[in-house]
Amino acid sequence: MKFKRHILMTSAVASLALSLSMGAHAQDGAPAAAPADDTQTVVVTGIRKSLQSALRQKRNSDRVSEIITAEDIGKFPDKNVADSLSRATGVNVVTGTAAAGGFGENEHISIRGTDPNLNLTLLDGHNMATGDWFVLDQTSGSRSFNYTMLPSEVVGSIEVIKASSADVVEGGIGGTVDVHVRKPLDLPANTFAASAQGMYSTLADKWNPNVSGMYSWKNEARTFGILFGAFYEKRAFRRDGQEILGFTATPDFAGTGETKYIPSLIGSAYFTQERIREGGNFMAQWKPSDKLEIDFSGLYTNLKADNENHNFMMWGSKLSAVTPDTYTVSGDYVTSASWSAAPGLNAIVQDDIFRKAHSNTYDLNVDFTYKATDALTITGQVGYTHGEGVTDDTAAWETYWDNTAVSYTLGNPVTTVSYGLPSDPTSAAYLNNKYSWSWGGTISAPDEESYAKLDAQYDFADGVLKTLKFGVRATDHTRELNYLAYAWPGNSAATANLASVFDGGVTPSNYAHDLGPIPGYSFASADAVYNYLDSNNGGRTFAFYAPQSFAVSEKTSAAYVMAKLGGEKWKADVGVRAVETKEESTQYSANAPTITISNIFGSWGAVVTENNYTDILPSANFTYKLSDDLLLRAGAAKVMTRPSYSQLAGYFYLVDATYTGGAGGNPNLDPYRAWQYNLAAEYYYGADSMVSFGVFDLDIGNYITQEQFTQFYTTQQTPQGHDFLMTGPANGGKATSKGYEFAWQQPFADTGAGFIFNYTYADSKGKDGQAIDGSSKHTYNATVYYENEKFSGRLAYNFRSKFKSGVDRGSAMWQDDYGTLDGSFSYNLNEHVALTLDAQNIAHEKLYYFVGDPSIPRAYYDNGQSWYLGVRLKY
Repeated sequence: MKFKRHILMTSAVASLALSLSMGAHAQDGAPAAAPADDTQTVVVTGIRKSLQSALRQKRNSDRVSEIITAEDIGKFPDKNVADSLSRATGVNVVTGTAAAGGFGENEHISIRGTDPNLNLTLLDGHNMATGDWFVLDQTSGSRSFNYTMLPSEVVGSIEVIKASSADVVEGGIGGTVDVHVRKPLDLPANTFAASAQGMYSTLADKWNPNVSGMYSWKNEARTFGILFGAFYEKRAFRRDGQEILGFTATPDFAGTGETKYIPSLIGSAYFTQERIREGGNFMAQWKPSDKLEIDFSGLYTNLKADNENHNFMMWGSKLSAVTPDTYTVSGDYVTSASWSAAPGLNAIVQDDIFRKAHSNTYDLNVDFTYKATDALTITGQVGYTHGEGVTDDTAAWETYWDNTAVSYTLGNPVTTVSYGLPSDPTSAAYLNNKYSWSWGGTISAPDEESYAKLDAQYDFADGVLKTLKFGVRATDHTRELNYLAYAWPGNSAATANLASVFDGGVTPSNYAHDLGPIPGYSFASADAVYNYLDSNNGGRTFAFYAPQSFAVSEKTSAAYVMAKLGGEKWKADVGVRAVETKEESTQYSANAPTITISNIFGSWGAVVTENNYTDILPSANFTYKLSDDLLLRAGAAKVMTRPSYSQLAGYFYLVDATYTGGAGGNPNLDPYRAWQYNLAAEYYYGADSMVSFGVFDLDIGNYITQEQFTQFYTTQQTPQGHDFLMTGPANGGKATSKGYEFAWQQPFADTGAGFIFNYTYADSKGKDGQAIDGSSKHTYNATVYYENEKFSGRLAYNFRSKFKSGVDRGSAMWQDDYGTLDGSFSYNLNEHVALTLDAQNIAHEKLYYFVGDPSIPRAYYDNGQSWYLGVRLKY
């Protein structure tokens, strides 16, 4: 029924759009002329002008794509680039991975129901190294770009490429996002823009500064220009939540002879963080003649992301061995249970985790364009980019309570938990619990790439063949994960407790106020924990922890040729791209022929595996002009995405006695490969009016799943080598993503008001019908805006239906339906100064996660709202 309602809604809106657009077109009396493709750059200065610019670029494009442009110099439609992308047709955003849960800022994107790893993000046509601030994302080895590293202030426009062509960099099965920064020769001389805002986080209850500025200059001859930008953003995060961390299988539960599942941990989660993002960018353009242009650009951004994560948890995995006094069962799950206090019954555990973390990225890039003749143009690009996600130091302090009564009842969205502890969490009786364990260390995940490309374009004066393009590209990429863990002799002493590291920390009085009856508690102090660890029992000893470390070196070379064709009412491109990939993966194994690492954690040796493969990627795009304003587009392309780095080089083990093993990574993986099909109709009935409908089909092969596979290894015990039956990531799966998209953009005559609406249906599934990570069946966006000479305002609602966010602790984790309302408003005091107000999550929506069935909860989070109040200057 829900799907039928979406179909009916889309059909009704489409019918209304067509009737209104036809009516508007008829009233005009004549076909609307296409906006002139002026060689002078249009400086976008408002919502409607930005929409006009985006539609003009989309209309003139050779393929199915979406365009987002800035509303003004230094003013992108949203505070976060990922937020703006979420309003593009067919694009979803993710606030956090399955392991991390959702935070209050969008970080990753997925296009048309594909996993975020299957999409590619470029900066002016080249890769951008990335870094993750959260420790579990650092260890995941993803290829997905983290958009918290890209400030919106530096962006001029974004193109979402949905139909690939031979000249597009390979790597995006779902699609490719190309972010374009501003250039000084496109702006008036001495252009200056700045913004200063106070940012208020409702849960953290703190105001913090956000400041950005940009200056652009060019000489009178317009042959040389330079642009500088800088930004500083401080943000206080607080996330209240409840987490159910896995389920423990209990054979012969309560003597029933059946296996039932009890929540392993039910926690009251309290996360706090201070994020400081700072950096800058520059662009220098030199155009000594009409034939030559050289651009030199750079971007640097650094995110300081120290955080604390506290979790007070019912220890279900310990309780599962004891028959509860009372219980209820639904299906395979124990939905409620209670236990009386008993000596040795470890009922409650608390983790206090402190992380000093940061991430950064930078790039240096040189582009050149040389017009060798009137017909031949040569372009080139060379550069280097480096990123890194680092947990500079993390320490976890775990304590527990025994001989305590406890009970729970699973709920949607809140699970009720009761504990038999003293009511005052700061009392000596409460704090006098028992020490369990401490762990942590330093993690760094460097990511870097050198790249170069050379392209040539030859234009033909007459005939069907309009342009011939060809080019080559090479990259040299490395990704590492280096983990220095610590050992602490105090782990075997078991004499400390929560009181040993308590300094008055208690969850706030309004903790979980908008979630439900989730108990608060006291927690350890970061300074006290670090001091205790380093001052007692000989202190911490750090050493390289090979089981969670790896390295991947990847060299690629590509060449393509593409012909652009055209006639009176049509245009097309046909081409092929050939790509060779050479990978060298370094894993660590205790069974390696040569042991090179021996420390307090064990002994390992490096195992280096090489893997090479070549892909031939044909593509074709076709556009037919049914009338001056109605376009029909079609496209087909073979595309590929390389495996994530952890899928290539995660830790593995071998059992010589049985010639078996397990692997977190498989260095012999081939890439995901897919055929991508597009068909779309676009009707432009005004400068900022459009209605479109399209269908898409992604047929993905070589999908990577957990399988058994055979791999030859040489070990200490088997020096002659042998085939081992491994369990780990392997190719062989298949997946599809099929669906349709509808978009409608409509101003209300000359009132200054209008709306934008789009809807995407994506049916994505694996070969056996299983869900694909990151895929929502239903996504829609609705935006209303109004502006005049003084005022500009926009409200935008974004909705995505439930989707599988990944696997955590052996259980599939789903995010439930989620919609957010954001707003952006400004009032012009004069032509140079405007007051601004931006708001995120106005309706104060919460994130709910579940395990397969929505009635079996996994997590429930409240990230609060964010408000920005300030002033913007422009000269």
